[in-house]
Amino acid sequence: MAGIFEKVVGSVNKGVATVGTSSKAMIEKAQIKTMISNLESERKELAELLGMKICEKHIQTGEISIDKEIENFVVEIGKRVNGIAEKQAEIKRIDDSVNQIIGSKGNATDTEKTCTCGNIAPPDAKFCAKCGNSV
Repeated sequence: MAGIFEKVVGSVNKGVATVGTSSKAMIEKAQIKTMISNLESERKELAELLGMKICEKHIQTGEISIDKEIENFVVEIGKRVNGIAEKQAEIKRIDDSVNQIIGSKGNATDTEKTCTCGNIAPPDAKFCAKCGNSV
């Protein structure tokens, strides 16, 4: 009887840890996605201002030359693009970390089970730690 109780407690503890990990990851990803959205808005605004500056210079001089002011806009736009890529990499790291904690996607070994959601469960698992479906 104690063995069954220990298994139930172990399963509950693992489930609670999985929910906690998933919740934290979702909140962190939402914050990062907001940062990405802000960077994307700034990038678009800078690109629009850059286009207006180029048009103004073309109207004034009849040609387009790359001066320091235009170069600064291009540098700032590049910073936003790099920032977006860094934030997207953070989201991937979070997803990878969550997958390591609650079960990774991939090919199951002979003793592991694969859920319909793609999560790999240990051989003694009755339910998926990620989605809760029976495995």
